[in-house]
Order: sequence, then C-alpha cells, then structure tokens
Amino acid sequence: MSHTMHQSELTWELRRDHRTIQALLDRICSAGAGSLEQERLVRHTAAEFERHAVAERRFLLPMVRCGMRGGDALAGRLEAGYPDVLGALDQATSASFRDPGFEGKVQDLTAAFDRHVRLCERQLFPRVCRTCPETELTRLGSEFHRHAHRHHADIA
Repeated sequence: MSHTMHQSELTWELRRDHRTIQALLDRICSAGAGSLEQERLVRHTAAEFERHAVAERRFLLPMVRCGMRGGDALAGRLEAGYPDVLGALDQATSASFRDPGFEGKVQDLTAAFDRHVRLCERQLFPRVCRTCPETELTRLGSEFHRHAHRHHADIA
C-alpha cells in the first residue's frame, strides 16, 4: 500500500507533538543554567508529554495492538518506555532550578524523550503507515487533533 502523510494523519500529529516537546527541551537548555525560566519550562514539558502519552495510549496503541501483526509486542515496547520519560520528568519537576543536580536531571529527561522519539519515528510509525488504512489514520489523526487542541488550552 502506498502511503503519503498529510496534516490530518495520526503519525503526522504525533510527530508534531514530538517536535513541540523537543522545542521545549531545547528552550530549557538555552534558558541558562539555574534560571526560573528553566523550571517553568520543565513543568510545561511535563504537561505536554503527559497529554501526548495519554493521546498515544488512546489513539495509537489500540490500533497497533489490533491492526498489526506483532502489534502487542511493539505497543508494549512503547508503553515500557513511558515510565522512563515520566520518571525523568518527575525528577526534573520535583527539583528546583537551584539544585546542583538540576542540569543532570534535564539531560536525563532529554535522553529518555529521545529514546521515545526514536522508537516511535524509526520503528513504530513507518510500520503503522505501511499496514494501517489511510482512512483510519486520517480519522484518528482528526480525533487526536481535537483532543490535543482541547487540552493545549489547559496547559498553555
């Protein structure tokens, strides 16, 4: 099946989330060590990732489990990585920007998120695009977009 991504497609929406979170992580690093702005951005990043993880569990993982050969194992690998990112987020959000280990916690968070993105974008999304009907991806992408838009207002 030939598949071209477009803006209402589920994996495109998820990639956009990844870029948004990565941009926040980049802003944390460029905000300057030990700044209150870093702490605020970490809290914002935590809210964005939590929303993203909920949406992946709601829209992506059921389709992967039901619609793909070996989908249970692949979905399980993605879910197994959530505690790494969420744990790193918890460590970073519970620390003060004044703590000597704050920068290391931000680095741990960035590394955990990078692993999440690599799994999604190098392994999971290409398989999803090859095996799932484009109409289903478009429908789920639209639902995901509505969900994300509704929850962005809560954390902005």
